[in-house]
Amino acid sequence: MANVMDQNEARMPLSVSVVAPASHTDRRLIDDAVAALEALGIHAHIPDTLQAPRRYLAGSVQHRLDVLHAAYDDSRTEAIWAVRGGYGCAQLIEHIDWPRLPAKPLIGYSDITVLLDQCYRRGLPAIHGPVVKDALRLNQASLESRTLIQRQLLEVVDLVTGKTPAGFSLHCHAHETPSVIEGPVVGGNLMTLACVAGTPCQFTAPPGALVILEDVGEPYYRLERALWQLVHSGAFDQAGALCLGTFEGCTPYGEQSLAEIVADVLSPLNIPLFTDLPVGHGPLNRPWRYGSRGRIEGNTLVFA
Repeated sequence: MANVMDQNEARMPLSVSVVAPASHTDRRLIDDAVAALEALGIHAHIPDTLQAPRRYLAGSVQHRLDVLHAAYDDSRTEAIWAVRGGYGCAQLIEHIDWPRLPAKPLIGYSDITVLLDQCYRRGLPAIHGPVVKDALRLNQASLESRTLIQRQLLEVVDLVTGKTPAGFSLHCHAHETPSVIEGPVVGGNLMTLACVAGTPCQFTAPPGALVILEDVGEPYYRLERALWQLVHSGAFDQAGALCLGTFEGCTPYGEQSLAEIVADVLSPLNIPLFTDLPVGHGPLNRPWRYGSRGRIEGNTLVFA
């Protein structure tokens, strides 16, 4: 692993609070993931009461809420890092004492999407990126896989500590040739956002927003259904562009590409579509500050 760890040399150490606001995870896997993070210079504080499993959840609403509040209160840590997604974050939103939370970034993706969006709405920092459990890939046999996840985890560190240089960018593919588009970068997991439509925590893209969407393990017809729900609930009415990340393990229908299906559903809105962003549940999940200013020029999304 020595040839993988060299990238870590010039970075500041980072202390994070580990939280489990959604689904339950085997504690042995959490410990292994945390050990892998420690090898990168990321010190993770895990409360003994991190989980009190209930069904597939990491605990009752009150338990998960208490752990989340305690993590934000911990003066030793600079960020809050979710173990995984799954299901359960939306249950917490109306109970979180938002004014009490300090400006420490919450890190995660998938089901964590709804919490990231709520943080952004309330002026709190958030990072869409790998979860703690993803650090297990540092122990995989493939050097390419280890190098890739290490790069992404260290990019998270950079985003938290402010080391990331201006002009951090993601490659994408334009399906037309639009002028330069600028706006806040928001979004996340498609199915998660669709499932909270019509609730107090429903997703609504701010004016000019560059909306990134990704998903995993869904057949195309379910992705279309979720997208239709978001389009017709007004979620994208003010969006400046829609950007598709990866759709890992999603089942195609015939010869039609997902981009063609999405373009068809988006047609009433007449907003540009971009695809192939390295964001999602697959090996590529580059982190980005949720709500940060972004600019799309040609085939590149550049973050301010």
